[in-house]
Amino acid sequence: MDIAEIIKEEGYLKRLQENGISHAMLFQSMDDRLNKVMLIMTALSINYKTYELFNEESAEYLKIKNNADIDIKIYPKNNEKLLVSDSNEITDEVYIKPAEHDNKVFIINNIEASTEQAQNKLLKVLEEPPKNVYFLISCQDDNRVLQTIKSRCQKIVLEKLPKEKFDLICKNPLAGMISEGYIGLYEEYSKKANLEEVVDTTIKLVTELKNSGQVLKFSTNLMKYREDIELIFQIYIRSLEDMIKIKSEREDLCSMPLYLDSLKSVESEFSINAICEINSLVSEFIKKREANVNEQVALENLLLKILEVKYICK
Repeated sequence: MDIAEIIKEEGYLKRLQENGISHAMLFQSMDDRLNKVMLIMTALSINYKTYELFNEESAEYLKIKNNADIDIKIYPKNNEKLLVSDSNEITDEVYIKPAEHDNKVFIINNIEASTEQAQNKLLKVLEEPPKNVYFLISCQDDNRVLQTIKSRCQKIVLEKLPKEKFDLICKNPLAGMISEGYIGLYEEYSKKANLEEVVDTTIKLVTELKNSGQVLKFSTNLMKYREDIELIFQIYIRSLEDMIKIKSEREDLCSMPLYLDSLKSVESEFSINAICEINSLVSEFIKKREANVNEQVALENLLLKILEVKYICK
C-alpha cells in the first residue's frame, strides 16, 4: 500500500475539499515523505475531479513528481533548499496563465531550509496571488519559517500515520522502532546497511559509559559513525526519555521496546533532573555541530559534561 492510498483512506484530501482549499497552504509534519506525497495529491485534487483514482504509480502523479507538468511546478529546483533564483522564477511564473489545467500550482518543499531572503521574495505573491494560483508549501519545523510567510498561509498539521497503517508497511522492526511511525524516516532507515550497528553503539553509550577514563574510547568509536552522529544522539535522547517512563512504571509507552532490558539495567543511574539536563546538552551539541572545528574534541567535551551532570544530579 502506498502513501497516497493511505492519505485517501484517512480522509485527508476529503477534509481539505470540505473545508475549502486556500490559495496558500502550509503543511507541517515531521515526516518529509508524507509531506511530499500530500502536496502532490493536493495538487491533483485541485486540477483533477478524478483525483481519488490516483496513487503514487499513476501517470498524473509521476508527471508532477518528475516536474513534467507545465502547470504544477515543484521547488526547490535543486531538491535541497529554495534559492532566491527559485523565488524569482516563481514570482515571474505566477502571472502566466495555465496551459493545460484550470489552475497553476506551486509546490514548495521544506521551506524552512531556505534563506530568509528567498522566503521574503515570496511574500507579495502569497498575499495577493492571482485567482487561479495555489501555493502548497511544506515544512517539518515551522519555527524556522518566517512569521510573515506563516501569516499568509492556512496551516495544516499532518499527524503521523495511524499505527495499524504503519504496521502494514513496516517490515523491518528495528527501522520501525526508531522511526516512531514516520514512514519517511522508516524508508530512510530501512536502507541503512549499518543500522543495527548504529543503534547498538547508541545503547552501549547509554549503558556502558561510566567514567571519564572511557571518554576517549567512546568518542573515537563514535567518529566511525560520523555521518550518523545526529541519529545516534536522537536515539540516545529517546533512550533517556524511556527511562523516565520506566521510573513512572509506564513501560508500555517506551519507544525503544527492543532494548527495554538494557535500559532498565541502568535507569537508576540517571535521575530525572540529569535526563532533562543531558537532553539540553545533546540538543545544543546537535545545533552547533556544523560549527565544530574538531568534532572529536567536541564529542569528548559533550561526553564529559554528560558524566558530570549524571553524577552531580544523582
